[in-house]
Amino acid sequence: MSDASATNEDPKSQLSYRLARAAVIILGVLLVIALVLLVFGLAFRMTHGRPAESSSAPAIYTLAPGARIVSVDAQPGRLILRVRSSAGDEVDIVDTESGRLVGQVKSVGAPK
Repeated sequence: MSDASATNEDPKSQLSYRLARAAVIILGVLLVIALVLLVFGLAFRMTHGRPAESSSAPAIYTLAPGARIVSVDAQPGRLILRVRSSAGDEVDIVDTESGRLVGQVKSVGAPK
């Protein structure tokens, strides 16, 4: 008799059915939220785009009088110059987009 009563139970009243239904509802809500955020992010990028280019002229990098470039090396976004002058050797790092001096390393004393 107990087998017959177990088969007559409503499957919707079982705990496993209710937990599965709750999981489906929660995952569905999370999916909708993710889709809304994706659409919002795309719309935000399309309306705000890239920042406007600066209208200021790029900086001009000039060497000291009597200085000469010994070697040049290029890295992504940077130009590395080894410069020799009467004041000593130095390494200058220049931004390739703006032409501004980003870093400088100087040695003390006159070159040999």
